[in-house]
Amino acid sequence: MITIYYKHTLSKPDEWTVRLDATFSKYQLIADESLTQPKLIEGDKQIEGIAAIDAYIESLEQLVNGWYEDRCDKYEFDADGK
Repeated sequence: MITIYYKHTLSKPDEWTVRLDATFSKYQLIADESLTQPKLIEGDKQIEGIAAIDAYIESLEQLVNGWYEDRCDKYEFDADGK
């Protein structure tokens, strides 16, 4: 699960919520006023800063989009081999 810690005054969490919803990722956002910059944790990965979090979410979006591009039903398939 992805957990993003952020300062309450930051406007990015709304955008991150929309983007993460689109990737069907399990996540939670937690306000933490003690932070100087936002932090994303997923497993043993820890990413800090707005740009780094945006890049990480972008990589998830690319993974999901690539997965949909590779689906078998987009290609013509002739089961009889004709």
